[in-house]
Amino acid sequence: MHIKVAILAVQHWKKLLILLITIFMIMFMFFFGAQEQQQEDGYTGDGTGGDAQVSALVKRYEPLVTKYATQYGVSDYVQLLLAKMMQESGGRLPDVMQSSESIGLPRNTITDPEQSIDVGVKYFAGVLKKAGGDVKLALQSYNFGTGFIDYAKVRGGYSKEVAQSFSNMMAAKMGWSRYGDINYVDNVLCYYTGATYGVSAEGIGNPNAMGFVKPLDTKITSPFGVRIHPITGVAKLHAGIDYSCNQSPIPIRSVKKGTVTRAGWQNSSNHNAGYGQRVYVDHGGGLVTVYAHLSKIQVKVGQPIEQGQSIGLCGTTGSSTGMHLHFETIVNGKKIDPKPFVGGAL
Repeated sequence: MHIKVAILAVQHWKKLLILLITIFMIMFMFFFGAQEQQQEDGYTGDGTGGDAQVSALVKRYEPLVTKYATQYGVSDYVQLLLAKMMQESGGRLPDVMQSSESIGLPRNTITDPEQSIDVGVKYFAGVLKKAGGDVKLALQSYNFGTGFIDYAKVRGGYSKEVAQSFSNMMAAKMGWSRYGDINYVDNVLCYYTGATYGVSAEGIGNPNAMGFVKPLDTKITSPFGVRIHPITGVAKLHAGIDYSCNQSPIPIRSVKKGTVTRAGWQNSSNHNAGYGQRVYVDHGGGLVTVYAHLSKIQVKVGQPIEQGQSIGLCGTTGSSTGMHLHFETIVNGKKIDPKPFVGGAL
């Protein structure tokens, strides 16, 4: 019997070799194809690497968010998803991700937090993939619906202006006074710190001729120069420029790469004094920038930061009459007009 098998093997060795090679190639293609699919379905681009600044009510769901983020190929976005949850419900509602509507149900239909997380993370993974990994476009689409993705792509991608246009169009179409939250991206990212988006992902355009970007894309409400102080009524030098916060704690960017030299209250015993919460960034070459009246500080002294990185949230701490950013440029110890660095009024 063994001799016959051996004879057959010798007679048909070429066919057996071809069969073995074919089996090996099929296994090879299956394994590496699966690896490629895993890489395509997972995203590791801009918007990762940050930390969620959220309440304990939200933080308790981190294991479940991690579970489903891993399942749906977005494990690098766990912290961002927690920030989304903070914006959606603060962890206080059973439908913690407010994901009922994403599957065609009325708001808050889902009453099981784990189901809400499962549905919400899966939906986010879907919009992130359709958005080509563009985090801001994906976030706004989570709020607006996936129709916003194609709408934005033919208009140059995500921007606040495109979001406003889409909201107006949909509100008119539905007969509503408004549609969605045009500030949804900022409202989520104010709970998400430490991520470096880079210039294009942050939506701040290319650095200007001097290599700077604007700290905010809002209107300048008070320029550099002598003015009547709004609180004291006395004429004095306004040693910076004020940017509107649009009545929202929106993230403030570092205008250039540097190192944080001060971060905290100007007067720890009197939070209504001076600049309130402020951050100083040393950019080298004798240049320091100052960001004042912050509602929240997101960096620490000695921390290196990138251009465009969020250093804090807009606010009205210290001696202030309303929400705004007071921005200064100091060159070799002297406060000068920031306009040549970051441009004039928008």
